[in-house]
Amino acid sequence: MNIAGWTNIPNITNQVKTGAPQAGLRHDPGAAVPAGGGTAQGSARLLQLDLSGRKGYREGYSIQDAAESLWKQETQTFRLSDLEDPEKANEIIENMRRQARWDLGLSQGAGETKDEVLSAYIQELRQNGLGGAADWDGLSRELEAFQSTTPEELEDGLDYLASRYVAVLDKLERNYTGGELAAQRAKLEEVYKAGAAGMIDGYAQLLQTNLGISDSGVQAVKDSFSTILSEKVDAYQGALGKANEAVSQSGPDSVWLKNHDAYIASQLRAAGAAGQTKAPYSVQDLAAAGQLAQSYRTEIFNASSCGRNEATLALNLSMADMKAEAMIEKGIVGKDMAALLRSSRAQGHENALNALDQALAKREGSLAPGEPKGTFAPVDRTVFQGIYQTVMNVYQQNGGNGAAAIRAGASYGQMATAQASARNPQALRWGISSKSYWEDFYKTPDAREATPLEIQLNKLLVQAGQAPSRSCSTYQKYVNSWQDFLSSIGGGVDLRA
Repeated sequence: MNIAGWTNIPNITNQVKTGAPQAGLRHDPGAAVPAGGGTAQGSARLLQLDLSGRKGYREGYSIQDAAESLWKQETQTFRLSDLEDPEKANEIIENMRRQARWDLGLSQGAGETKDEVLSAYIQELRQNGLGGAADWDGLSRELEAFQSTTPEELEDGLDYLASRYVAVLDKLERNYTGGELAAQRAKLEEVYKAGAAGMIDGYAQLLQTNLGISDSGVQAVKDSFSTILSEKVDAYQGALGKANEAVSQSGPDSVWLKNHDAYIASQLRAAGAAGQTKAPYSVQDLAAAGQLAQSYRTEIFNASSCGRNEATLALNLSMADMKAEAMIEKGIVGKDMAALLRSSRAQGHENALNALDQALAKREGSLAPGEPKGTFAPVDRTVFQGIYQTVMNVYQQNGGNGAAAIRAGASYGQMATAQASARNPQALRWGISSKSYWEDFYKTPDAREATPLEIQLNKLLVQAGQAPSRSCSTYQKYVNSWQDFLSSIGGGVDLRA
């Protein structure tokens, strides 16, 4: 089974989030994991309006698409010095306006249509051909875009990097010789290695920071990436002959397409890449680990703003780990990755608990006038461990019934938090707050209690084909998450819930 094809696998993270009240801790309920920032482009570099354009990344890349990308590069890429020339500046502005009108589907009036402009441009390409020089700035930006690769786009990203490398190398070898070719190859290696390192290091950091995998585990992850990329490069090089042959049979467009490395790369990807890998971890292993890391990252982030407490962390992380166990049991995750995930759990939990402890200490250090000491008491790890172990033990004993395991965890949690309240009667997150959380755990909220913002949010959820956030109990959200997950990995629905 290919993890990239799971329609619900991207939601392992979302399935862990219950939207449940967090037992009395004051926090921003709308807090979310911040998106990674982009790299600013210096004024000395070319300014490219379509910085995110990955050519044929996840869809077909037609001859028309190839021509349009060249047209955009010629008409919408410019240096700052070009704006100092009134004639060039006016041309740049007009091209930008024309492209904007096309993108918005606006009428051109008496002006040329997009099809007419591109048709004329293609005729020029057929007559003049396309040079053999590589667009190093453009290629660098394309590959830099994979520095924050998500698990969902991992395999596509690896295919893209490998196919672009092979296609550019092929073009260089057909257009340069001798020392000039050696210099061009060296530049390609520099650009490609930088792009690959960005992806590899970023993904390994995601796993280590959130799952707590060891340094040796990180090295095995990086080695796997390198091996997989090498295998894909070899596979694409083996397919080059057929791709070039297909281009040579494209009629008059073969004159310029043979040097359009992005188009050649898209044809290589369409032909498929390597199958089985000799790497320690497969792409599917790495994608599954990334999904789990995203779940942990959400919990760590929310804990760092007091959006979680020991009980809700235990339930959410045990839910994530039950899903990991289900993937291991079904063979979706290989034995080596299974060992890595299991061995890192304790550290991953510690990362989340440390984030909560730091947040509590910060709140305790800035108590409002009249708030008693201990309002934000330190983390009580016995609460977390007791609930987490209860869930995981029941899961193992009942044959994989995740919903029943959550029920057992909630039952234990009610007792454990009551004991924590006795030990720390001033702690805001225990006492009445915690008692109310467990009393409402199985209750369906009354829709009449929804705020205007919640009503609007529920409308948006319904439009998106999802259940309203207040339409079911906290427990039912866990059940829905578990059943959606089982369905996503081909395990059906656990009707025992």
